[in-house]
Amino acid sequence: MINSKFFNLVKFEWRFLLYGLLMSLWSSFGQTFFISLFSSEIRNELQLSHGEFGAYYAIATTVSAATLLWVGKLADTHTVSKLSKITLISVCLSAFFFSTINSVWMLILGLFLLRLSGQGMMYHVYTTAVTRRYKLMRGKALAVCGFGMNIAEATLPLIVIITIGYLDWRTIWIALPIFAFITLGPFITTLSKKNTGNSVEKEVEYSNENNSTLMLRRKDAIKDLAFWLVIIWLMVVPGFTITGIFFHQIHLSELKNIPLWFWSTNYVWYAIASISGAFFSGLLVDKYSAHKIASVTQLPMLFACFLLWFGNEKISLALFFIFFGLAGGMLQPMVNSLLAERYGTKWLGEIKSLIWALSVFSSALSPIIMGLMIDTGSGLTELMLLLVCLSTFSFTSSLTWFNILSLTGSYKQN
Repeated sequence: MINSKFFNLVKFEWRFLLYGLLMSLWSSFGQTFFISLFSSEIRNELQLSHGEFGAYYAIATTVSAATLLWVGKLADTHTVSKLSKITLISVCLSAFFFSTINSVWMLILGLFLLRLSGQGMMYHVYTTAVTRRYKLMRGKALAVCGFGMNIAEATLPLIVIITIGYLDWRTIWIALPIFAFITLGPFITTLSKKNTGNSVEKEVEYSNENNSTLMLRRKDAIKDLAFWLVIIWLMVVPGFTITGIFFHQIHLSELKNIPLWFWSTNYVWYAIASISGAFFSGLLVDKYSAHKIASVTQLPMLFACFLLWFGNEKISLALFFIFFGLAGGMLQPMVNSLLAERYGTKWLGEIKSLIWALSVFSSALSPIIMGLMIDTGSGLTELMLLLVCLSTFSFTSSLTWFNILSLTGSYKQN
């Protein structure tokens, strides 16, 4: 039954799923894993230390998080097609601007534009649209769309490392956004259009927010104790950890005495595991509910940190990337579905913009905190201990609240 429903989803909704996949793919311009690939060139040209670059990155990301609280609400008032076009144009123009940076203030502005349009709005727009459109197949649909990010994480690092040996790094920031716009821009209207017809609606089982009695807003969500004690940490901790590791991956590879080219080749394991994690998470969400499996999604990150900390063999690096990928892949279907289950989908945009802004803010903290730790002499032990403690907290809080105490379901029902 699950397989037949999934195949029907792909059969009838492949256009919309492709839209989500491409939005996910080209959100890479604002993602830490992509920006950090140019950290050496940027730091050398602007004569910045790890801590200084991390501080400027944190400033830009923090301001983008605050801005997202306002612009994120547009997902509730604008059509998917219109907002997606605006967002895509914004991220491409931001990438063009980033190719021209030659001072600290231009760096901060460029990072702000990339983080807001790429990491922030590209992700926010498509995940809100997908979460709102489906109900019973929500987890699987989010997993399919998230495949775009997996493709980017598996291919772009190696492409950049190879290309940057032949071309100026600025050229990459001009060529890629042009390609991104060509592959998505002209097709957004067609891809994001909703299929109609009784047969389609019967097979796909769309979500109908107008018939839902659960229509909570942001002001309701912030009154929910679980929102502050559990839910935000499910996003904040992985966001902090993933960004910190990606941002300082060059330094971490040096601490582990691993050549950067060999480190980058292991991204293929990350991508495969991320895809597997997303589909596994989506399957569990659709079968058991996001509340019940929330704690499970936090375990892979904990294992990944231990492997990076203590692993010394080549197989340990591969296993690190596998668990690191599982952690990143399992997150999206769970969190987006959890918010829909708990607060409804009518005002999902403004609620998601709050939790995503908090996640973005956490991703602003890790580069500067870890950067300052590196500048003051902290080694791998201190860095990994910090990340392990955070992951342990997010796992135990969700396990206690949702599984041991069984405080699940919509907010009004608790």
